[in-house]
Amino acid sequence: MTHFLLLFAVGCAFDESIPEIDIAGTIRVPRAAATRTVMAEDGSTSEVTDERFIGPVYLGAWSSIENDVLDYPHPEMGPVLSTDQRGDTYPYGGTTVGRFSFACFESVACKVVTGRFPDFNSILDYFHDYIGDPVTDPYTREVTSTDYYEQYCYDYFHVTTLQELTFLAVDEDGNPSLDFAEDENGDFVATFKMYHTAYTPGMQVWGWMDRLDEDYDFFTTCDENRTGPNSSEYNLDFYAGGAFPDILVRPWTYIQTGDWIVQTPFTMDTPDASPELVVDFNYE
Repeated sequence: MTHFLLLFAVGCAFDESIPEIDIAGTIRVPRAAATRTVMAEDGSTSEVTDERFIGPVYLGAWSSIENDVLDYPHPEMGPVLSTDQRGDTYPYGGTTVGRFSFACFESVACKVVTGRFPDFNSILDYFHDYIGDPVTDPYTREVTSTDYYEQYCYDYFHVTTLQELTFLAVDEDGNPSLDFAEDENGDFVATFKMYHTAYTPGMQVWGWMDRLDEDYDFFTTCDENRTGPNSSEYNLDFYAGGAFPDILVRPWTYIQTGDWIVQTPFTMDTPDASPELVVDFNYE
């Protein structure tokens, strides 16, 4: 027993000398990236700017960001092993500002991002007024009552507080806690933390924002056919959806027309540098 305790203590004290750092920075989303054309019920259209249009923002650190293979800045790729598939990237670490979180009803699977909706009403209004595809329940009835929405979520997830519903942007007191805040220029700014990132001097931080397609149907980075919890009770038979696992390894697979990309990566010359990034390139 004495030898076991000694080995245990030594093992816990061993320094692996892995150069890991936590990167803290800011990401700016231009006003144009949060602006969409919205059609009213009478057929008229208008330009609307709203932080709820901001999709998940994927951020990572790579050895370098290049511009020579694709039509947009992209991480350095590894060897090309076949003519129809580009090489993988090798990120040192990554994070997101907002992630997919299932908002109780199949009709909004892969369409709700954390840090964007402070309450149930903001979800109902968004899909009814802006997307034109209202939230519906398992009986294909439009959900119009926030009380019904809340109670259904409590029953679905077996929880009792709003804070347990991760798709709602609320703090521990139930107050709104959105990722992005509008600045004096009308752009939207958020902070991010990239934890446990392997540090190499000169590595570059880069990323992009996934944007709903032009028909407001889907985000390309979310897989609603195989990922997320599977609901199969009574008349329910679907996956809740979630991000693909290789987004930072093969970002070119998911970046599509309409997405917004960081044009100027941030170079980490020191481990305590604080990146300031802008998703300022609209990939057309």
